[in-house]
Amino acid sequence: MYVKMTAGSGVASFIFEKENRSTAKERINYQKKGKVINMKINRLRTAFAAVLFGLVLILGGQSAKAETKDVSGTARYDHAFQVLELVNQERAKVGAEPLEMDEELLSAAMLRAAETVVNFNHTRPNGERCFTASSKMSGENIAMGGNVLCGTPAQVMELWMHSSGHKANILNTGFKSIGVGCIVTSSGTYWVQCFGRGTTQSVTQPDNKKVTYQVALDTSSKTTLVGDTSGGIESTPTATPAPSTEEVPDTGNFHWSVGIFKHIFTVTWNKPGSIKGCQIQISNKKNFKQKQTFSPKQSQTKQVIRKYKGKKLKAGKDYFIRVRAYTVSNGKKVYGQWTRLRCLA
Repeated sequence: MYVKMTAGSGVASFIFEKENRSTAKERINYQKKGKVINMKINRLRTAFAAVLFGLVLILGGQSAKAETKDVSGTARYDHAFQVLELVNQERAKVGAEPLEMDEELLSAAMLRAAETVVNFNHTRPNGERCFTASSKMSGENIAMGGNVLCGTPAQVMELWMHSSGHKANILNTGFKSIGVGCIVTSSGTYWVQCFGRGTTQSVTQPDNKKVTYQVALDTSSKTTLVGDTSGGIESTPTATPAPSTEEVPDTGNFHWSVGIFKHIFTVTWNKPGSIKGCQIQISNKKNFKQKQTFSPKQSQTKQVIRKYKGKKLKAGKDYFIRVRAYTVSNGKKVYGQWTRLRCLA
């Protein structure tokens, strides 16, 4: 006896035959037996397919864990409302109507400030445009720095007003409302202005508070406020560090910023007091072990960076830029400390 296996339409069928000795009756009996076995096999296949399908459903139901990063700091609402006052002072100089602080834009600006700690860019860390933070947003300004760079409302406003693009947003007569974010972290102070055109939902100044944001790194989740400790925070400006014993220039009023357009960085700076100029470095490494240095002329207040080490800046790639100001003493340049930004081309 032998077993003959044939396949058709993707299902195997089995027919048992006796070699050279089969009769019609025996063939019928064996075919009946074959049908029984075939039915059992098919039932096993069906059961196996059901188990497999259930396993797929279980695995498919387990969505990938959202990528997030926690950012903690102090939400400085006093600074935010001081910036609003300074904005309206500048608008009054050109005859523009004052802006009002909007509740939704204020929340969006604080959220965006936390996001810029992770990615200092108008693109959110999850890859979306900044305007997705609020449907009311029509414009955005961002800035960051340490205590001596832009740690106060006056310093950050001076920085913005010395940049044509940021200044244009601040003085835009089409804007009617604003939200201002200011979060002080261990890595610096981060500022955001969110501008709106629609009806303003007024808001009173909240108390300063310690906050933790869970910043979304992909589109499977949204940035959320997960920690909020109100009260107990002084409304005094950030203290300036004690003077160093090393002779360094006073860079308290020195400000710089980076504009990003079509994968080109434009670094701009001011030259207050005894500051004569600055030195600029760019790297694709956070530790600046590999870097390119720019030493602009003293007459310059702008440096355009189109390439890094002879190659065009790559779209979507992180670069790090740092700047330090200098004065001239006895014919020699005396440099201050580096301040650094992370930028996305």
